[in-house]
Amino acid sequence: MPSDQWPLLYFIRHGQTDWNKEQRFQGQRDIPLNDFGRAQAVQNGKTLCAALKDQGTDPVSLDWYASPLGRTKETMQLVRSQFDNDLPSVTYDERLKEISFGILEGALLSEMAKDFPNEFAARNKSKWDHLPPEGENYEMLIARLSAFGAQLTKPSVVVSHGGVARALRHYLAGTARAELDNWPAPQDKVMQFCGGKFEQFGG
Repeated sequence: MPSDQWPLLYFIRHGQTDWNKEQRFQGQRDIPLNDFGRAQAVQNGKTLCAALKDQGTDPVSLDWYASPLGRTKETMQLVRSQFDNDLPSVTYDERLKEISFGILEGALLSEMAKDFPNEFAARNKSKWDHLPPEGENYEMLIARLSAFGAQLTKPSVVVSHGGVARALRHYLAGTARAELDNWPAPQDKVMQFCGGKFEQFGG
């Protein structure tokens, strides 16, 4: 789907996991939230609720989507728990999974240079272009996100992952790839994509 045809998105990255805290490559491994991550998800729910109220948007009018991994499911549940409304059901979509890091999943970032020197060099050159063995690069991720976007018909809430946030900032808001190489997608903010613009709330 062309990027300029996407409807308004409210995007939330899942809360912190122990692997996030340890700086391990997580990718599509199903790692649960930790207590700090659960608190982040609750706060993001409050932030989203306030943002929708400020913008005059009825949460019942939105579609709700999430990655099917456990950390995103729990984040979505905690976000929705902050609303008094009976909200529409959540659609869990495989295309919203995190970018796959392939053989790097589970590895510590601090040990990458020693354990995976070739991958370390390639990733340092460009996180965007890096294609780890058995994994994906960002162009592959954008291809599946574009297919997801083709089904969207109205403003939506999406709970997904850091790599997905990075891909959407490039694809929907035109942020340069080089800038996104060093952007730590926040776990304590609600992001908004609308009309080629990117905003953040909360945190």
